[in-house]
Amino acid sequence: MDQINAFSNLARRLRDGEEQVAAAPDYRRLARSLKKMEGGSDLRIALMGNTTLDPFVPFLAVELARAGWRAATHVSPFGQYMQDLAAPDFKSFDPQIVFLHLSLPLLRPDRVNAFAEMSADAVRALETDVLDEVERWTARALSETGATLVVCNFPTTAAPALGVADPARDFGETEFLLSLNLELMRRLRPHPRVQVLDLARVVAETGSERAFDARFMHIAKTDWTDALRMPLARECARHVVAATGTARKCLVLDLDNTLWGGVLGEDGPDGIRISVGDVEGEAYLAFQHRVRSMKARGVLLALCSKNDHAFVEEAFERRSEMPLRLSDFSATAIGWDRKSSGLRKIAGELNIGTDALVFVDDNPAEIAEVRAVLPETLSVLLPPDPADYVATFDSLTAFEKSRVGTEDAAKGQLYAEAAARAAAMASSVEPEDYLADLEMTVTIWKAGAADVARVHQLFSKTNQFNTTTKRYSVADIERFLADPDHRLTVCSLKDRFGEFGTIGLCLAVREADMVRIDSFVMSCRALARGVEQTLLDDLKRYVLEKTECRAMTARFVPTARNEPAARFYDEAGFSARAAEDHRDYELNRADIRLTDCPWLTVEER
Repeated sequence: MDQINAFSNLARRLRDGEEQVAAAPDYRRLARSLKKMEGGSDLRIALMGNTTLDPFVPFLAVELARAGWRAATHVSPFGQYMQDLAAPDFKSFDPQIVFLHLSLPLLRPDRVNAFAEMSADAVRALETDVLDEVERWTARALSETGATLVVCNFPTTAAPALGVADPARDFGETEFLLSLNLELMRRLRPHPRVQVLDLARVVAETGSERAFDARFMHIAKTDWTDALRMPLARECARHVVAATGTARKCLVLDLDNTLWGGVLGEDGPDGIRISVGDVEGEAYLAFQHRVRSMKARGVLLALCSKNDHAFVEEAFERRSEMPLRLSDFSATAIGWDRKSSGLRKIAGELNIGTDALVFVDDNPAEIAEVRAVLPETLSVLLPPDPADYVATFDSLTAFEKSRVGTEDAAKGQLYAEAAARAAAMASSVEPEDYLADLEMTVTIWKAGAADVARVHQLFSKTNQFNTTTKRYSVADIERFLADPDHRLTVCSLKDRFGEFGTIGLCLAVREADMVRIDSFVMSCRALARGVEQTLLDDLKRYVLEKTECRAMTARFVPTARNEPAARFYDEAGFSARAAEDHRDYELNRADIRLTDCPWLTVEER
């Protein structure tokens, strides 16, 4: 417990910028402290490649801690990236993330050093050879581990062998590297457990002269400098957030001197700075464009501002050049309460935890108040110059996802539809009249490969109606789909206001003469409509019609947030047996009854 508390304190200081991390010695000093807290780590990451990767570990440990992860690291022996996959030490380590970096000069030295003399066909053959090597490793790693694989692409050359003549050559060195990275991305894209880390971009941002030192390659078989290791470690942290499904859900923004320049109450709607031709105004325009792009990732937007609501509405109406409209925000807390109170209001309105929020403000006092009252909320203080806002925002790792689906992009619309449903409910006299008026259709099907990403999201992010809060990985889900004893069903919902998308899952396991419900998860957006009972009924029918099992069993594990699921199995007819930290349930075959929800139309596919 002391280790956990010490780590939490250090991680918070790193996150909030209270811990100085300005240079490589700071990383190494902090990494030594983190090493003492490594016991019982909640993340295991393996580093593999054909270069020396040990010097990268301190940088990675600190950036993972900044993102909230207490990580243990396994570094494969130099050049043993293929062989180590089957090694006992690697197997016992059982990594959740495996990072692969291959240096082209070390991978195929004879041909890389002969670029100037190679024909176009020979260069194309080299491209195929390198891609095949990466694919062989990927296939074996996917087979040998349940980890998410993070594969680095290849930096472009700073000095092609033919100099400025290289672009004029048919498939020259520059074209080879661009084509290699493009084809690598295309080949690895179909694998849900594989992510491509854009090392080429990180090197370009750092600058080749600062990123590499040839002396290190000759001495230690790595040409990375500390100047590259720092941003590369942050990029790895992004991929870990994406792989673990721990992205935050909602971006909450202040208004004055955050989304526009000036103070609305003093300058008026026409006086705030947010327009083309105004140096400061263009900086705020760029920031609004960046914020608006977050909607495509499925990030909810909200406003928390000390302002007059009518005045804010007028500003959005009159300043039509703003990329953001008031309708882009799924919740608002505009008034004169403390910002922490506004954030609680927003979280309650969206039915998410305050730990799912990222709060952005230009005022240090407001940030300090929120950090003191809501330390679980990520509070980001903007820099003094609005021209730096976009870069500050882009440095955040909190919103990363491995894949963005149609449901993510439509999330803001889903909350707008929820508001319309709430209005319809307020106008109904009886609850069943309201439910019937929604004209709901539930579709239930056995999960397949196309559902893996969304199922992973549901397991990772759903807290309120989640009977066990087990957090299964993508590899676990793939294993469930391949195992005939596991039955993973999902459901979607639509009504007259729109589509909810895939909102629930039931994972059941056939064990001898019983069917055990391993997990039952339902998005809070779909609760109190009978959908959860309908999905459970699908399993009951399966037990009655497709098996000879004598009973169904289940377990409820209480947490601080899953109270909405506490009585689910009781209300479904199961008998409970309480234990110290959970309740076990059983429902005999003869006692199985279906739930009548006449307001729902049920479809199967």
